[in-house]
Amino acid sequence: MKRIVTMQDLSCIGKCSLTVALPVLSAMGLECAVLPTAVLSAHTAFEGFRYEPLSLTSVADHWQQLGLQFDMIYTGYLGGRAQVDQALDFFTRFPAMRLVDPVMADHGALYAGLEPDFPAVLRTLCAQADLITPNITEACLLTGLEYRETHDDSYIRTLLERLLALGARTAILTGVRTEPGRVGVACMDAAGSVSQCSAPYVPAVFYGTGDLFASTCAGALTLGWSVHDAMELASAYVADTIAETRREPDARWYGVSFEATIPQLLRRMAQRRPSHAEN
Repeated sequence: MKRIVTMQDLSCIGKCSLTVALPVLSAMGLECAVLPTAVLSAHTAFEGFRYEPLSLTSVADHWQQLGLQFDMIYTGYLGGRAQVDQALDFFTRFPAMRLVDPVMADHGALYAGLEPDFPAVLRTLCAQADLITPNITEACLLTGLEYRETHDDSYIRTLLERLLALGARTAILTGVRTEPGRVGVACMDAAGSVSQCSAPYVPAVFYGTGDLFASTCAGALTLGWSVHDAMELASAYVADTIAETRREPDARWYGVSFEATIPQLLRRMAQRRPSHAEN
């Protein structure tokens, strides 16, 4: 069985980060090890949430003593420079494919509690990644390009080119809106080839969709799927889950209803044979 480790925060209430990644990756048939970067009493949409950062080093020390190996390292929310440095150290100790989801911002603004220089800190982690999956806001903060609510092909290509210039082999950009009434993702590889896919746009905020997308991508890549196939699978699963979540009026701020759509994810995986595996 393939083994993936994900390092990101654990929100005790509200569906995002580890509470999304662990069940999704396990359902995809992977052994998922977790390295929590922080414990939150509830995710950040809950007023008065409590936040307790954790050190990654002692866990990494023990795993290294055990001689553990991983097929994929997938990073999500990291709470500051110290944790980025610990993630970089983990990359050195445990050689594996690396997916970095540079979780730090949305809707044009950096998340509360992060220092203004944090995008520059995260660039050092992105430089060591095989694949990065920022949303539009995060991509703009990483590259210095002006943030826009709507986009054209030239703007998206420029963002992707600047993301690859950070050092990653492949970049997938989420929240792309180049077509009226649709939202999607765009990918560029090291050769400069761009591919896109999209779904109908729903004018609402759904917590946890970025984590769901990145987790599904990470799982598919660990199983040997190509980047394009992984991106399409993740996009379809997120669209299925948003449709399900809209049936529950209070669900979207609490977190997307991914549990109900795991059977759809598994059906999509069974129906689609990957075109090729990445080397």
